[in-house]
Amino acid sequence: MSIKNSLLDDPLFEALAESSDKRYIYLCDMGSDLSRWSLNAVEYFGLPGQYIENAGEIWAAHIHPDDRQHYIDDITQVFSGKKDKHEMEYRAMNKDGDYVICTCKGKVVHGAAGRHDIFIGTLENHGIADRVDAASGLYNVYEFLQDIRSLRVQGRSAVELLIGINCFSEINDMYGHNFGDRVLKEVGRVLISVLGQRSKVYRMDGVRFAAALTDTAVGYIYQLYRKVQFEMKYSVFVDGIRIPISVSAGAVVLDGEYDEFSVQSSARYALERSKHEQHGELYVFENDMKHTARRKLELMSALRKSMLNDYEGFFLCYQPLISSESEKLIGAEALLRWESGDFGTVMPGEFIPLLENDPSFFELGCWILRRALNESMLMVDRDPNFTLNVNVAYTQLSHPLFRESVKAILKETGFPTKNLCMELTESCRQLEKGYLRAEIGFLTGLGIKIAIDDFGTGFSSLNLLSDLPVETLKFDRGFTKDIMTNTANQAIIKAISSCANELHVHVCLEGMETREMIEFARQYCVYSFQGYYFSRPIVMAQFLQMYLCDK
Repeated sequence: MSIKNSLLDDPLFEALAESSDKRYIYLCDMGSDLSRWSLNAVEYFGLPGQYIENAGEIWAAHIHPDDRQHYIDDITQVFSGKKDKHEMEYRAMNKDGDYVICTCKGKVVHGAAGRHDIFIGTLENHGIADRVDAASGLYNVYEFLQDIRSLRVQGRSAVELLIGINCFSEINDMYGHNFGDRVLKEVGRVLISVLGQRSKVYRMDGVRFAAALTDTAVGYIYQLYRKVQFEMKYSVFVDGIRIPISVSAGAVVLDGEYDEFSVQSSARYALERSKHEQHGELYVFENDMKHTARRKLELMSALRKSMLNDYEGFFLCYQPLISSESEKLIGAEALLRWESGDFGTVMPGEFIPLLENDPSFFELGCWILRRALNESMLMVDRDPNFTLNVNVAYTQLSHPLFRESVKAILKETGFPTKNLCMELTESCRQLEKGYLRAEIGFLTGLGIKIAIDDFGTGFSSLNLLSDLPVETLKFDRGFTKDIMTNTANQAIIKAISSCANELHVHVCLEGMETREMIEFARQYCVYSFQGYYFSRPIVMAQFLQMYLCDK
């Protein structure tokens, strides 16, 4: 059948068809029943070609048997003229024999002057993610992970450069979020101008960008990064306004055994070291990667195995929170622990950072919350004022199902929300301030209290007290371990605790290990203590035995 001069051959089709790897378009000449499909759809689903006669029947064979008849009934109505629109969701088999969920939408455009009607449709494949970040126009994290896998399979070495913008929330606060998005786009443009000859540039989560530089010596990375710093400071313009951008960066040498998850974990660690210890100068995670890569890979494999096996080896311990005034129990913090048959008891400082950067951590976070609420119910029944503190990380708070999961777990357990306090870990402060404020507003709207954990580290600042409805500030152990001798830390604790007291925000000092430390700390406006002097973290059975006798 001739297709020459058909509307199906319009060059506009090709331009639109190449715009996405997961959203396909198709056109059907309803008079001849000849269709044209996006090449990406043809390749993904294993279709006979871009031009297909009787495509309805061919496509129906790809649809899951349970969904097929519904599709046939609906598309038959369209081609019989009973309706002009088609819209439904179903499962379709790809070329590998796997079913993916698709959303299909189509509309009949009636021909004029004797022309055939044209059925125009789009098919969205929910089984894969787009390769391009819509806001910045750069390749996204999914493309980055795929490229890291490809480098590993090819046995190629490379250096990942992870760049983060410092204090980006100040730009959003000053100019607005739409302007902030345009700044991100300009940052991407500048990075391409500096790094684009050597690597793709990727938009990662939040305000992070990455490049995987091949055939580049580690020493040259420092030179490249210095150029990035200069260009960020002087070459980012929006509406004629120069926006000086401050950045930090971590680099990871990819050589030998690695996977995309260990690479990401190491790169984030390096970026944090750059921000908090090196004033934004490049931190290279080279030797550490070589020495620890195997153990990280083995640990992560064991952790995933535990999670798949109904969280085998995971358990919770509870450390008491003690009133500074009466030294009576007022609550407890739930803390995750893990024992492995292969590794024995693994310290939280080693396995938790691995988990927090893994996509599976959201589900584990739900397990922690559910388990903590169930195990602490007896304490709440005996003491209506008992407060349970549960940590929440960036991976959880940024997840689209976070709100629904919290509500579902609260309903399932029946735990009273007024007795729950969620401690935001330092990672949560990476979230854009408006988003963080909205999520905290949701939690406080349910009656949940909010604490800022590890205050004094990372992005902690006093404006958290005015910006966010915080119940408690928990001072990091780094401020309290030498509280009796470090005059600088004494001054900081004194000033912030007094300020917090004026704002009716409680202060908790962690790391209280001796009676002398406690007596010394009483001079400050402190609401509660937590530390080994009162108890190490213990399982709930021991906790109940230790404290229920006092109720």
